[in-house]
Amino acid sequence: MDMTSTAVVFEEYVCPTIGAIMSTLTFAAPIKSLKNSIKAGSLGDLNPTPWAFMTGNCIGWLAYSFITLDLFVFFANAPGLMISIWLNVGAMKLQYYEEIVKYSSIQLISAKNDDDD
Repeated sequence: MDMTSTAVVFEEYVCPTIGAIMSTLTFAAPIKSLKNSIKAGSLGDLNPTPWAFMTGNCIGWLAYSFITLDLFVFFANAPGLMISIWLNVGAMKLQYYEEIVKYSSIQLISAKNDDDD
């Protein structure tokens, strides 16, 4: 194997593979934070807004990967799409739970005030 072919393999396969792995690790970074929030039952200071943009970003890059038939772009973003959907669903569940708790508290207070009258 000569130097040119080694450089081509490195440039066309090794670097894109490393990029796909790094991309997946980047997308997976907020998983632990969401798990902690789920255990706590509240989003707290956790901001889920970037996760919606993560979903859109991955959809755009996946569309690009289909147009260009680039498997490295596909495998860099397909896990990100799945992770971002899971993150968004988890955040929606927590937001829904927080609203239910707030609504239930209001109903309990209202019912207690009606009983006191």
